[in-house]
Amino acid sequence: MGYSVEMRESVIKKVLFGEKTHEEIAMEAGISKSTLGYWLKNYKKDVKIKSEIREKRPRDWSATERIEALMTTGAMSNEEKASWCRKRGIFMHHLEKWKEESINVASVKPSARLSLEIRDLRKENAALKKELHRKDMALAETAALLVLKKKADSIWGEPKGD
Repeated sequence: MGYSVEMRESVIKKVLFGEKTHEEIAMEAGISKSTLGYWLKNYKKDVKIKSEIREKRPRDWSATERIEALMTTGAMSNEEKASWCRKRGIFMHHLEKWKEESINVASVKPSARLSLEIRDLRKENAALKKELHRKDMALAETAALLVLKKKADSIWGEPKGD
């Protein structure tokens, strides 16, 4: 089903400048969430958003980065916030979620806050261990290939240049 350019632009503006989630906007427009994602992906390609600021997933932002984002965008208008978010690869609803989380964490007892920090540190530790294991495996594979090459060279002789 073909959609007009005007409709696409209207939906993309709602995503970029609105305060609703992708799912809500897709339902209102009568399109699937994947179609909306496809439109956004193409929009980003067309606009060629500068990647001067490293883009990362919203869930990868540290607590400090989230607080800094909230402080930076606190006095901005919705359009300024949307532009700021776009440049960093997040959406306005992420800011709202982070604000709620910050308020909730501030109201949590110190012992509960400590357990939340421990949980976060355990997740980070597990991710780092997984990455280390992956790199160890890649290093072992490279070492094995180097040993095999040396054995092949010793059996058949050094390869001759062309």
